[in-house]
Amino acid sequence: MLRPLDADAPYDIGPYRLLAGLGSGGMGTVHLAVPPGGGPEGLVALKTVRRDLEHAGDFRLRFRREAEAARAVRGPYVSALVDADPEAERPWLATQYIAGPSLEEAVGRHGPLPVPVVRDLGAAIARGLAAVHGARLVHRDLKPANVVLGATGPRLIDFGIAQAYDMTALTATGVMVGSPGFMSPEHVAGDRSVTGASDVFCLGAVLCFAATGHGPFEDTELAAIVHRIAQGRPELSRVPEELRQTVADCLHRDPARRPTTAELIRALDTSSRPQRPGVPPASAPGAFPWPDGVRELIGTYETAVVTALEAPPMPRTAPADAARASRHGQSEGDGNGAADGQPGQRAGRSRTGRPAWARGRRLGLAVGVGAGLLAGVLTAALLLLPDDDPEPGTPGNAAPAPDRSAGSTAPSATPPARTAPVAVSGMADFGPDSLDRTLQPDNWRPWATSFDGPGAADDCALSGDVLVCRLRDEATRQTRLEARDASDGSRLWRYPAEGVPTGLLGVGGLDVDDRHAYVTAADGDGFDVLNLSDGKPVARLPGRTGYTPSVARVHEGRIFVSYTGVGGAGGAANMLFRAYDADDRAQVWERVIAWAFPPSLDVVGDRVWLTGSQETLTLDPATGKTLAEAPWNCDRRIRSAPYDVCGGGIVDARTLRKVGDTRAPSPEAVSRDGLLFVEGKGLREGSRYIQAIDARSGDERWTAPWKRGDSVVVAGDRLLTFGVNGVRAFALDDGAPEATLGNIRDWPRKGSAFDGVKAQPTTVLVSGGACFLTFDDGTVMTAPAS
Repeated sequence: MLRPLDADAPYDIGPYRLLAGLGSGGMGTVHLAVPPGGGPEGLVALKTVRRDLEHAGDFRLRFRREAEAARAVRGPYVSALVDADPEAERPWLATQYIAGPSLEEAVGRHGPLPVPVVRDLGAAIARGLAAVHGARLVHRDLKPANVVLGATGPRLIDFGIAQAYDMTALTATGVMVGSPGFMSPEHVAGDRSVTGASDVFCLGAVLCFAATGHGPFEDTELAAIVHRIAQGRPELSRVPEELRQTVADCLHRDPARRPTTAELIRALDTSSRPQRPGVPPASAPGAFPWPDGVRELIGTYETAVVTALEAPPMPRTAPADAARASRHGQSEGDGNGAADGQPGQRAGRSRTGRPAWARGRRLGLAVGVGAGLLAGVLTAALLLLPDDDPEPGTPGNAAPAPDRSAGSTAPSATPPARTAPVAVSGMADFGPDSLDRTLQPDNWRPWATSFDGPGAADDCALSGDVLVCRLRDEATRQTRLEARDASDGSRLWRYPAEGVPTGLLGVGGLDVDDRHAYVTAADGDGFDVLNLSDGKPVARLPGRTGYTPSVARVHEGRIFVSYTGVGGAGGAANMLFRAYDADDRAQVWERVIAWAFPPSLDVVGDRVWLTGSQETLTLDPATGKTLAEAPWNCDRRIRSAPYDVCGGGIVDARTLRKVGDTRAPSPEAVSRDGLLFVEGKGLREGSRYIQAIDARSGDERWTAPWKRGDSVVVAGDRLLTFGVNGVRAFALDDGAPEATLGNIRDWPRKGSAFDGVKAQPTTVLVSGGACFLTFDDGTVMTAPAS
């Protein structure tokens, strides 16, 4: 299915404007694109190749020759090459876009195809291969993911690793090119001739998958798959009898004993007339006889394409904010903690409009954004009164920063008996210790400053006296980490180093423990382990070719990481999950799970959580083995929450068992003792309200006034909400209001009032009796919470 463009995607490539993402894999990234003035008939799948391949010695030569050869491939069952530029800075090629799912997705969602449909499918693919072979090409990577099911029939796609017959010298001996489970013995051997007969072998494996939902060489280990292919031991017992012999003939070990494409067409399409030499196979008239479920799935793709075409074009660059630049320059020069001529606004504040990706955003979406501030009676004297600034002269008018040398922290003569637990944005309950002032960072006092350079924080984590945030600059589409001293707001480090660009997907998947930060590597290859004191990489958790690193989570001495496979999150293509020891970074286990969403990786109590388009799982963190599974997708928005609303009821997030049949919307927050805070239906006393529901009984415990979009968190024994009308605190046990504040120094506002959505924090952390907040104008600030 179409995916929104990544923040790092360019506006256009060659003459084509990008509309949406289609996927990525071992060769590169694919986008849906349209030529100038084009409509549905002009859509292309535009592939850019990986940057490391651009500089391979013979790559551009091979790319140019194969593109030239592929232009000759035409037919109703191939996605024709439309355009290519091998000489571009990043070589690209564009092929006809077919609106529909892959065979892999269709079978994964709706099961095996009926025998008559498999016959027609096989005959169509054989016709497509005949067109490829007629251009003196071999597909070399025929698999279910490379067969797209359109309304008029299947199409072969992805000639990205096809190779002209006469260019065998450009392929290194011993290199295995193809997809495990759908490779011929010649593919596996690597040093034997790969010909059209090899594609026929792969077609036999594809037909087996279409008819049974399983490949003929499936196994849990790659080595076992390769061995079975080399030995010619396919598993065909589940293939319907009407198709079994044809499939077996395709899978013969000896290429000379396999049928030709013409013989396959005659065997599979009993209504077809013998083809005369030199006459291309005819296409079947009218719509293809797909089952109802597949036709409906094709319809969803067609609808998505119309939506993408009707959407307004993405701006080439984010609009410059001249006001922001002037304010930034003024505030750096005056050094008195005021900007824009208004008292109480501190030096270094930079302002931008809310970025497009954040407009209309609600709590907890994707990056786990939250907001809130505990406002007790004792807080008022410290937070109100905008003219009671502390002495200026340090970042954010804070106390002078203690001396910190790279890679070290100031020694403590008497280390505290307890330390504040790690706090991360996306959490809804910051725990019973979140209001304990004895757990504050050393020498902490309220402070406010700005992050260096443009960008808004969309994910933050706090460990001890280090606050680490991930910032996204919409203008340059770059993401970075920036660390601040939690005591005074002074800058500690950034990752990657200034001037070093990030990869296509930027840095993300942030998590921390008491020593390190864990994040996707800036170069896009695996995950980097950073020293929390100075931000320097101390280790690399490796990636794998064809996989994109997604999320890192650390819990009780183990690091859990996820990688997105070729088909994109939620696809049938393999999704990779690994666990490492946090001390020596030795790999503990690895699993490949189809249909999973790698960004959903979470730790709930003593289990690892994963959800996907087909099911939800919890795993044993020590072994990776499945402990519980449920046949539904859970749109999990709150990190580490012990309960969630999934599968039509409230479930225990560890066991995936329903604790009741109460139907409720997705929660805005969940407390660790089992309260779900959800939006109430309709109005009460003329106002929208938040409803506290007991997870086990489903009973309403209490309600509190609330505005849609207000953020909700739990801290200690209080529920905290933040919205355009101010900050509110409610007792957790009965919902009794405790305080409401409408004027807080250093908070983005217009005059004396909060400035709408610009006043809503993009992240919030509560720890040690203090709140740590970020805003989309670059503000980062703290305030007392008790």
